[in-house]
Amino acid sequence: MLHNINTAIDSFQGAKKQFVKTFVKNEELAKPLNTFVDAQTAYAKAVAEEVNKFYTTLGLSAYTFDAKKAFSTTK
Repeated sequence: MLHNINTAIDSFQGAKKQFVKTFVKNEELAKPLNTFVDAQTAYAKAVAEEVNKFYTTLGLSAYTFDAKKAFSTTK
């Protein structure tokens, strides 16, 4: 699943880079814009990875949760 998310991120960020390449002809302006897009890419992928880890852990916890043990009353 993370692979699909990373592919989508790369597609969107590739479109941004292509936009800069096509419409920004000044190299002094294009370089920082591409650096910004690279930073966005790294941030988006890091967020996607952490969200994936969180929901995987949450799902495993819910799957292995034993209500009888959690809510049992011992006397």
